[in-house]
Amino acid sequence: MAQRRHKYSPELILALDFGGSATKGIYSTLEMMILKPLLMEPEVVKISPDSSIDGILGATDPENAAWINYQGQTFAVGYLAKTKYYGNEGLKELKYERAVAKTLAAIWVISQKLKLGTKFRVALVCLLPPGEFENKESFHQQLKTALADFTTSTGRMGVELSEFNCLPEGAGIYLAYQKQQGKTINTKIIAFVMVGYRNASVLIAEKGIISADGKTSDLGMIRLLDKVVARTSGQTASQLAPAIVAAGSDIACTPFLKLIRSINKTNKQQELMQIQQAVKFARSEYTAVLTSWLDQVISRNGITEILFCGGTADYVRRELNSHYPGIPCLWGVGADIPQQIDSFGLGSRLADVYSVFLYFWEKLNHGRTN
Repeated sequence: MAQRRHKYSPELILALDFGGSATKGIYSTLEMMILKPLLMEPEVVKISPDSSIDGILGATDPENAAWINYQGQTFAVGYLAKTKYYGNEGLKELKYERAVAKTLAAIWVISQKLKLGTKFRVALVCLLPPGEFENKESFHQQLKTALADFTTSTGRMGVELSEFNCLPEGAGIYLAYQKQQGKTINTKIIAFVMVGYRNASVLIAEKGIISADGKTSDLGMIRLLDKVVARTSGQTASQLAPAIVAAGSDIACTPFLKLIRSINKTNKQQELMQIQQAVKFARSEYTAVLTSWLDQVISRNGITEILFCGGTADYVRRELNSHYPGIPCLWGVGADIPQQIDSFGLGSRLADVYSVFLYFWEKLNHGRTN
C-alpha cells in the first residue's frame, strides 16, 4: 500500500557500498517498499569534456553507459570507464574521493530505471572504511554540492541530498547481529572483521557500543592477487579473481583452464601447474600477513566472539578458523538476503549494504511517524 508522502520527503532512498571490486547498492522509492539492487564496476576515469560520449546509450542498460560532469570535470564511471577508457579501480586512492563520481553516476542510473526525472530528493546512507571515517563530513559537503548541479547523457540534473548518513564498513553486519542478539549483545566484546577486495577492517563492539577507533589496512584480496600475478605469465588480477575463488581452499585446477594462454599441450600443463602453485604460495603468504595484522589490532584478552564478513574472509575461512581455535568465529550474519534482491548472486558480499539499508529505512520511517 502506498504511503502518504510529505512534500519534503525524499523520492529515493539509497544505500551504497563503494567496494574495490564493485559498487553495490540497494534502493527503493518512498512510496513503495520494493527493494532493488544496483551493481556497477568500480572503475572511474576523468575524460575530456568533448570526448565522443554522445549517443552511446543505444539499447544497453544505463549502468553500462554512465558518465557525469560536475564542477567542470567529466568522468566515465563503471563499465564505460572500464571498457572504453581503460579506467582502473583506484585501489591506492582514498575511497571517498572517487565516491562522489560513483554516487552521482549511481543516482543517474537509478533515475533512469525509475523515471524520476531531473529534479528530486534523495536520502543516502553509505559505507566507508573505518580508516577514512574522518573524511565523512568532507565527503558529505562535496557530494551535496555536486548533486545540486551536474550533467549526464540525458541532460542536467539537480538533486537535493535531503538525508545523509555515513557508517563504517562492517556496521551493517553489526546492526544485523544486534537485531538477532537483542540485549545479549551488551554482555559481549565482539570483533567485527571485514575483509574485502581492497581493504581489511576491524571494528570492536564492547557491551553494545562500537569503538570510534576502527582500524583499516590495504590487506584485501588484491594483495593475494598481486602475488599470483608476480608468479605467473600474462595474467591479470581481474581475470584471476573469479577463478581463484572458484578453485576454493583445495585450489582445484578446473577454474584455471580458461586462463591458460599456451598453445602447446605440454606447455599448457606446465602453465596450469604454475598457476596452481602460484595460488597455493600466495594464499599461504597472504593469510600469514593478514592474520599477523589482525593479531595487532584484536586483543584476544576479553574478546568473546569474532564475526567475519566480506568475500575475501569467506575465501580464507579455513585459515581464519584455524588461527582462532579458542574464540567462537561467526560467519554469514546478515546474509539471509531475499533472492529477488540478490539477483546478481553476490551472497554475503551484499550483506553489509543490505543491512545498512534496512537500518536507514527504519530510521527514516521512525522520523516520519514522530
